[in-house]
Amino acid sequence: MDATTPGPLAPEVLERDELQRALAEHDFSAVFSLIKKWGGLSQNRIAAACQLSPGKVSTIISGQQQVTSFAVICRIVDGLRIPGRMVGLADRPWERQHDVPNSSGCGRSSVTCPTGP
Repeated sequence: MDATTPGPLAPEVLERDELQRALAEHDFSAVFSLIKKWGGLSQNRIAAACQLSPGKVSTIISGQQQVTSFAVICRIVDGLRIPGRMVGLADRPWERQHDVPNSSGCGRSSVTCPTGP
């Protein structure tokens, strides 16, 4: 695993009620804080994985900025390997159904993320 690919979060992190709730609500301040706490990733690792600057991650965590861009949400879920259905997206290309927890709060969606830079 390199600095930009933290790999999948442990199932027990993704199964935490507070993380599932934050993901369903698109509360990325809470998502990043909980991933730091329970997933053991630093702000710099989160930033690198999500193609964000460390400063941007810091302003999101502090609540000074919210994530509203569809493309940024896609980079976050893909970079941190968060199943798409946990944020209301279609399954991501890298997902294998038997490897990810089922979020009872999120149904399947046909929304897909843009690809490319």
